[in-house]
Amino acid sequence: MKPSRVHYSVVALAVLIDMMSYMDRVCISVAAPKIREEFGFSPSQVGLIFSIFSLSYFLFQTFWGAMADRFGARGIVSLAILWWSAFTGFTALAWNFVSLLVIRFCFGAVEAALSPAIASAFSRWVPVTERSTAFGAFLGGGRTGGAVTPAIAAFLLLRYGWRAMFVVFAGLGLFWAALWWFWYRNSPSEHRFVNEAELERIGALVVPAPASAGRAATAKFVWSKPLVNLLAVAFGSTFLWQFFITWFPTYLMENRGFTLTQAAGYAGLPFLFGVGANWMGGLATDALGRRFTPGAARAAMGFFGLTFAAAFMTAGMLWPERGTAAVLMALCAFSADLYLGAAWASAVAIGGKAGGTVAGLMNSSSNAAAFASPLLMGWVLQTYHNWNAVLGLGVATTLIAAVLWLNVNPREAPRE
Repeated sequence: MKPSRVHYSVVALAVLIDMMSYMDRVCISVAAPKIREEFGFSPSQVGLIFSIFSLSYFLFQTFWGAMADRFGARGIVSLAILWWSAFTGFTALAWNFVSLLVIRFCFGAVEAALSPAIASAFSRWVPVTERSTAFGAFLGGGRTGGAVTPAIAAFLLLRYGWRAMFVVFAGLGLFWAALWWFWYRNSPSEHRFVNEAELERIGALVVPAPASAGRAATAKFVWSKPLVNLLAVAFGSTFLWQFFITWFPTYLMENRGFTLTQAAGYAGLPFLFGVGANWMGGLATDALGRRFTPGAARAAMGFFGLTFAAAFMTAGMLWPERGTAAVLMALCAFSADLYLGAAWASAVAIGGKAGGTVAGLMNSSSNAAAFASPLLMGWVLQTYHNWNAVLGLGVATTLIAAVLWLNVNPREAPRE
């Protein structure tokens, strides 16, 4: 019997949802100069508005991962889409600094469900030999959303204002929440279009993990050497990447002299490059893993990707011509994204049946950096008025993360 291919459609749907989630997440970076002008915010206040999303995103990652492991990703993802879309729309109602902080905190708390829930879904739906590619595709969807958002957001902002812009982005969620609920099932064996040959290929002819597995596995894996190193890598590599999600348009306008329209075009490049990087990185990691070992392939992709990322950012900081400098910084994002599929595949390998929980832990560490990065960058900018000092911090954390990747090896994790 020829295997059905439903698991490919699950991955494709996850890719499209991640694309939409990034559109809702990134649009505020384009609106930030206008919001700052309207309310008279300082750079530190804008940095806190950027960071508060990542704080709640960080706090709720492990919780949502455990919920997805226990109850399944079908309901978790559908409800999360509805709620984060609502808070995207509520952003248009903000009237002062505190209201923006509260809305962005709530937005991050519910959008935090997506990545660990998808990790849990992939641990049940995607064959082991295809997981780096699947995660690369999923993360590439987010980068696609980030690539197209600046241009769309700039058009809406200039034509209708920043408040209307948020309302438009909020309206996208209803369709995707309904489609996920209609098509996805918590186990491949529950899907009417999955045949036994595909179940065998996936490795899904097994009993789902019991309700307590997520909690037990977290306690068992949390202090293992591979996971501790993976958490440190996630923190160090995210610190610089968050610059592209938050401060990059402001940097281009204030430090490089671009107009809003010009900055919007260049601000999409890191995400556009990231689309290809996530696909290439995932495919290359799986191919190298089949030739050597999965652990060695992931470590190599992480080390070389992050090392080149630090080099490209340094070149972009120092390059005098502004267009070339912006492209070099986009190549930094490309290099850093090469390892993401490997990182998520490592989290699932370390976690086993609790893959969603461990992926949540990893993404919590990543978003601890995402919280600290815009806030610290805003403080450094306000204190020293030097963008190179701001970006130099990110280069340093990226190099440390590159070295730590050499110590991430899921084979060392305890097994049940």
